[in-house]
Amino acid sequence: MIRSSPPADANCPPSIRRETAVYAYAMTSPTTPAPPLRILTEGQLSLVVTDTNPAEFTDPAMLRLVRRHHDVVHALFQHATVLPLRFGTLFAHDDAAREMLRRCHDEAVAMLTAFADHREWGVRVRRPGGAPAQGLSGTEYLAMRRRERDGVHLHQRLVRHASRGTIRRGDLRLDAVYLVPRIGEKAFLAEVGRIEGEVDTTGPWPPYSFSELRTAAG
Repeated sequence: MIRSSPPADANCPPSIRRETAVYAYAMTSPTTPAPPLRILTEGQLSLVVTDTNPAEFTDPAMLRLVRRHHDVVHALFQHATVLPLRFGTLFAHDDAAREMLRRCHDEAVAMLTAFADHREWGVRVRRPGGAPAQGLSGTEYLAMRRRERDGVHLHQRLVRHASRGTIRRGDLRLDAVYLVPRIGEKAFLAEVGRIEGEVDTTGPWPPYSFSELRTAAG
């Protein structure tokens, strides 16, 4: 099954006690978004932002703001390569946002180049029977370990069709995300279709799981 709802993100915004702040959605190559969005550009890198009131970020409004964040990122992704930022990324003013762009410019531009014409897909494969890990007999424990090894094998099969792939920790047989070139999506999805068992595929998404910048913090 392929679903089209955006993944949830529980990250909360930093505490900025100002009436107006700069909310950042994504990094991309220089572009011209429609108002009220605007861009801050440094070299080959642009940051898509809007002015906002930090007081908006309260629990009653949070779901609406999360949806708006992912809607904006997804709309940008339709015509440009993007590096999505975490929900709730706020800067006190433009100069602070520009400083972040200068700090991570080279790394972000390299990632945008590498991610061009790629999309993210998620794959989850459930364990047969869904037996809990605790209280297992020796035989059941060995069977569980075989299923874990099988999950690694499934990942190896899928990642051959992707530029990047990451296995998430969890109780599933396989819970992983893949950055797949558009020209390879047909082969990737065909490989997913050959997996036996209950398989849940999500996507395609912007590269939410692969956009963390080492030089953006600080």
